[in-house]
Amino acid sequence: MDEAVTHLAEFLTPYPPAVHEDMLAARSILKEMIGPASELVYDATSAVCDGFAYTADVKGLFVNLAAYSDHVTLVFAYGAVLNDPENRLKGGGKQVRHIRLAGPEDLRDPYLTGLIQQADANAPPAKVEGPPRLVVKSYDGPKRRPKPS
Repeated sequence: MDEAVTHLAEFLTPYPPAVHEDMLAARSILKEMIGPASELVYDATSAVCDGFAYTADVKGLFVNLAAYSDHVTLVFAYGAVLNDPENRLKGGGKQVRHIRLAGPEDLRDPYLTGLIQQADANAPPAKVEGPPRLVVKSYDGPKRRPKPS
Protein backbone atom coordinates (compact mmCIF):
# COMPACT_ATOMS: atom_id res chain seq x y z
CA MET A 1 0.00 0.00 0.00
CA ASP A 2 1.45 3.38 -0.93
CA GLU A 3 1.73 6.27 1.51
CA ALA A 4 -1.20 8.24 0.06
CA VAL A 5 -3.51 5.23 0.43
CA THR A 6 -2.35 4.78 4.02
CA HIS A 7 -3.31 8.38 4.86
CA LEU A 8 -6.60 8.17 2.94
CA ALA A 9 -7.54 4.95 4.73
CA GLU A 10 -6.83 6.59 8.09
CA PHE A 11 -8.86 9.70 7.24
CA LEU A 12 -11.73 7.57 5.89
CA THR A 13 -12.05 5.49 9.08
CA PRO A 14 -15.35 7.15 10.18
CA TYR A 15 -16.93 6.60 6.75
CA PRO A 16 -19.12 3.64 5.77
CA PRO A 17 -17.22 0.78 4.07
CA ALA A 18 -18.89 1.48 0.71
CA VAL A 19 -17.67 5.11 0.65
CA HIS A 20 -14.21 4.03 1.82
CA GLU A 21 -13.99 1.42 -0.96
CA ASP A 22 -15.41 3.74 -3.63
CA MET A 23 -12.94 6.49 -2.74
CA LEU A 24 -9.91 4.21 -2.97
CA ALA A 25 -11.13 2.56 -6.19
CA ALA A 26 -11.89 5.94 -7.79
CA ARG A 27 -8.43 7.17 -6.80
CA SER A 28 -6.83 4.16 -8.47
CA ILE A 29 -8.76 4.70 -11.72
CA LEU A 30 -8.04 8.44 -11.72
CA LYS A 31 -4.31 7.91 -11.18
CA GLU A 32 -4.24 5.56 -14.19
CA MET A 33 -5.93 8.23 -16.30
CA ILE A 34 -3.77 11.22 -15.45
CA GLY A 35 -0.34 9.72 -14.91
CA PRO A 36 2.36 11.22 -12.68
CA ALA A 37 1.08 14.20 -10.71
CA SER A 38 1.49 15.45 -7.18
CA GLU A 39 -1.18 14.17 -4.83
CA LEU A 40 -2.78 16.26 -2.12
CA VAL A 41 -4.63 14.29 0.58
CA TYR A 42 -6.73 16.47 2.88
CA ASP A 43 -8.81 15.69 5.92
CA ALA A 44 -10.90 18.82 5.46
CA THR A 45 -13.87 20.15 7.42
CA SER A 46 -16.72 18.66 5.38
CA ALA A 47 -14.98 15.89 3.40
CA VAL A 48 -11.87 13.81 2.92
CA CYS A 49 -10.28 14.92 -0.33
CA ASP A 50 -7.69 13.50 -2.68
CA GLY A 51 -6.59 15.90 -5.38
CA PHE A 52 -4.04 16.02 -8.16
CA ALA A 53 -1.83 18.87 -9.33
CA TYR A 54 1.33 19.47 -11.28
CA THR A 55 2.26 22.35 -8.97
CA ALA A 56 2.30 20.37 -5.66
CA ASP A 57 0.04 22.91 -3.97
CA VAL A 58 -3.70 23.29 -3.54
CA LYS A 59 -3.88 26.21 -6.01
CA GLY A 60 -2.79 23.87 -8.78
CA LEU A 61 -5.41 21.17 -8.20
CA PHE A 62 -7.17 20.37 -11.44
CA VAL A 63 -9.14 17.30 -10.37
CA ASN A 64 -10.13 16.13 -6.92
CA LEU A 65 -12.13 13.36 -5.28
CA ALA A 66 -14.17 14.23 -2.20
CA ALA A 67 -15.65 11.61 0.15
CA TYR A 68 -18.89 12.54 1.89
CA SER A 69 -21.01 10.49 4.28
CA ASP A 70 -22.82 8.58 1.53
CA HIS A 71 -20.99 9.20 -1.77
CA VAL A 72 -17.87 10.31 -3.60
CA THR A 73 -17.81 13.40 -5.78
CA LEU A 74 -15.46 14.24 -8.64
CA VAL A 75 -14.48 17.92 -8.45
CA PHE A 76 -12.95 20.02 -11.22
CA ALA A 77 -11.19 23.06 -9.79
CA TYR A 78 -11.46 24.87 -13.14
CA GLY A 79 -14.65 23.16 -14.23
CA ALA A 80 -16.37 26.31 -15.45
CA VAL A 81 -14.08 26.38 -18.50
CA LEU A 82 -14.63 22.75 -19.48
CA ASN A 83 -16.67 21.90 -22.55
CA ASP A 84 -19.71 20.19 -20.98
CA PRO A 85 -22.43 20.15 -23.66
CA GLU A 86 -24.55 17.64 -21.71
CA ASN A 87 -24.45 19.90 -18.63
CA ARG A 88 -23.53 17.03 -16.34
CA LEU A 89 -21.35 19.19 -14.13
CA LYS A 90 -23.01 20.94 -11.22
CA GLY A 91 -22.12 24.17 -9.47
CA GLY A 92 -22.88 27.80 -10.10
CA GLY A 93 -19.69 29.46 -8.91
CA LYS A 94 -17.16 31.23 -11.11
CA GLN A 95 -14.72 28.32 -11.22
CA VAL A 96 -15.46 24.95 -9.55
CA ARG A 97 -17.77 22.25 -10.95
CA HIS A 98 -18.50 18.76 -9.65
CA ILE A 99 -20.36 15.56 -10.37
CA ARG A 100 -21.55 12.98 -7.88
CA LEU A 101 -20.30 9.50 -8.74
CA ALA A 102 -22.69 6.55 -8.52
CA GLY A 103 -19.55 4.44 -8.21
CA PRO A 104 -15.90 4.46 -9.24
CA GLU A 105 -16.69 2.92 -12.63
CA ASP A 106 -18.40 6.20 -13.59
CA LEU A 107 -14.86 7.47 -14.22
CA ARG A 108 -14.65 5.09 -17.19
CA ASP A 109 -17.67 6.75 -18.86
CA PRO A 110 -16.24 8.25 -22.10
CA TYR A 111 -17.94 11.58 -21.35
CA LEU A 112 -16.35 11.86 -17.90
CA THR A 113 -13.05 10.62 -19.29
CA GLY A 114 -13.20 13.49 -21.78
CA LEU A 115 -13.83 15.99 -18.99
CA ILE A 116 -10.89 14.62 -17.02
CA GLN A 117 -8.66 14.87 -20.11
CA GLN A 118 -9.76 18.48 -20.62
CA ALA A 119 -9.02 19.29 -16.98
CA ASP A 120 -5.61 17.65 -17.29
CA ALA A 121 -4.81 19.63 -20.44
CA ASN A 122 -5.88 22.90 -18.75
CA ALA A 123 -4.06 22.20 -15.45
CA PRO A 124 -1.70 24.87 -14.15
CA PRO A 125 1.82 23.87 -15.18
CA ALA A 126 4.46 22.72 -12.72
CA LYS A 127 6.39 25.54 -11.07
CA VAL A 128 9.00 23.27 -9.52
CA GLU A 129 11.03 20.64 -11.33
CA GLY A 130 11.27 17.17 -9.88
CA PRO A 131 9.16 14.13 -9.20
CA PRO A 132 5.54 14.33 -8.07
CA ARG A 133 5.11 14.91 -4.35
CA LEU A 134 2.63 13.80 -1.73
CA VAL A 135 1.14 16.50 0.49
CA VAL A 136 -0.97 15.41 3.47
CA LYS A 137 -2.91 17.85 5.63
CA SER A 138 -5.53 17.57 8.32
CA TYR A 139 -7.49 20.67 9.21
CA ASP A 140 -7.90 21.50 12.89
CA GLY A 141 -11.28 22.04 14.42
CA PRO A 142 -14.59 20.24 14.15
CA LYS A 143 -15.23 18.07 11.14
CA ARG A 144 -18.52 16.92 9.66
CA ARG A 145 -18.26 13.13 9.54
CA PRO A 146 -20.77 10.30 9.24
CA LYS A 147 -22.48 9.30 12.45
CA PRO A 148 -21.65 5.78 13.65
CA SER A 149 -24.38 3.35 12.68
